Amino acid sequence: MALGSSLSIREVGERAVQFQALIAAGSAEVDAGKLESIDTAGLQLLLAAAAAARRRGLTLRLHGAGSLNSGAASALGLADHLAATAEILP
Repeated sequence: MALGSSLSIREVGERAVQFQALIAAGSAEVDAGKLESIDTAGLQLLLAAAAAARRRGLTLRLHGAGSLNSGAASALGLADHLAATAEILP
């Protein structure tokens, strides 16, 4: 699944459905290379998707998301939690 340039409260509803379908299909691979903007709702969705993937024995893998932990996640104090629940790949 590929994320667009933004993952904000506006996109979270649609993306949540996509994450559910992805995980239900047995995959947790996400292309986040185009992601430029994320808000607290977007981070909450990523954390929830990571937890849902773990419950199914999967690890959420965020490809191209190396800057996530140094940006919004860090500013909100969630970088360590995100790194512990999902695999953040450059």
